[in-house]
Formats: sequence, structure tokens, C-alpha cells
Amino acid sequence: MGVQFAGLSDIGRLRATNQDRWGADPEQSLFMVADGVACSTDGALAAALVMELLPTYVSRHLKSDNVNDEGADELLGRAVVEYCTDFCTYARTDPRAAGANTTLVAVVIAQARAVVAHLGDSRAYLFRDEKLQQLTRDHSVIQDLIDSGEVAPEDAGRHPARATLTRHVAMFPRALPDTAAVELLPGDRILLSSDGLHGVVDDDALAAALIEHAAPDDACAALIDAALQAGGPDNITAMVIDPSW
Repeated sequence: MGVQFAGLSDIGRLRATNQDRWGADPEQSLFMVADGVACSTDGALAAALVMELLPTYVSRHLKSDNVNDEGADELLGRAVVEYCTDFCTYARTDPRAAGANTTLVAVVIAQARAVVAHLGDSRAYLFRDEKLQQLTRDHSVIQDLIDSGEVAPEDAGRHPARATLTRHVAMFPRALPDTAAVELLPGDRILLSSDGLHGVVDDDALAAALIEHAAPDDACAALIDAALQAGGPDNITAMVIDPSW
């Protein structure tokens, strides 16, 4: 099984800088999106460091030949925890990183299986049979309020707590990511996104872009354009990953 992929990021229409980052380690079939937190000291730095360093941690814990093993999702989660612990230690010694923060969603694909770990409100989706299924649950105050029934989903975009995270890379005590694994079928696609995409483009429109554009780079461009057409209020990042048999 091979993997085709593409990623694309855009500053959006309202932000002064782009603090989103995406990255891949094709040798490990590792794909990542991080959304640097704008109110932190340097979200872009935190996101860039994840892209640069997390592959080393993943290689210590999770090899492509054991992705099908039971507990592979826990191994990816362990790699993320180890990275976050070391990042927090590093941030205490470097003032540039002190207070810097980011979300993270990471996926490893091998042997017809996708293993996912995430912190924050960047998401992973499975696209199968022209339908989109969210694989991650946002770590955010607004998601907790939706789950408890205190806020209706249609009102979430206007709620003052909509951008407040409950888990993130730089949290202390150390961050504990949620993990999952899904068996892949021929024709499946994986979409990774920052909230600048899924926060303004609904699932039907996301799916429509994936249906219309077979090439990952074309699909990413269409997804970014859809977010810009919706106002582009935040940085926008999309990764489209196509396992092939």
C-alpha cells in the first residue's frame, strides 16, 4: 500500500501572520497539522517545533510494521506525550518558547490502518463512500458545552468561549492526547484540518470538495478556497491523504 498526500496552508483574510503548520514524514507515513495558539507568546514557533521534532519521537515508539498491532494508538499517544513533556521542559529554559502553545493532530497510516492522536481542536476526518466522519473530538470549552447541552451546535460560532482549549501541547501537567485507530478500505481518504477550515466550512461542503477533486493537491486548494469564500477569519490548513492499494 502506498500513500499520496498534499497539504496547503493560507493566512486567511484577517490574520497578520500564519501560525498554522503542516508536515509529513513519508518514510513513517506520518502526517501532522498544528495550529499555533494566537494568544500564546509564539504559536508559530510551537507549531513549527512539533512539525520538526515529533517524527523523531514517533520513530522511537511506532514503526510502520507494527501499526496493525493492538495498542498502536496508545504507542502514538505515548510519543505525543513524550514530546509534550520535553517541550514544556525546553520552554522553561528558552524565553522564546515560554508560553508558546499549539494544537496537534497526527496520523500514521500503514498496512491499511490509520492511527490518530490529537490535542486541541485541529481535526482528523475519514472520508468514505462520499461521506465525512469526524475521527477526533475537539478539546475545547465550546465542545464540552455542546456535549452537555448547554450550547446548541449552531450557536457555537458566536460563543465567547469558542476558541478556548481544554487540552494543548504546552499544558501542565503534561498533555494526554486522545487516540484512535480505524481500518481503511479502498477509496478511503483522510482529511486533517485546522479550525480555520472546519470552523467556517460545513461537513457537506468539505465532502463536496473531496468528491469533486481526486488529486490531493487540487482537493486542498478547493478546501482553502472554500474557507476564504466563507470569510477566511482565521489561518486555514488542510491535508488530504490518500492510501492506495
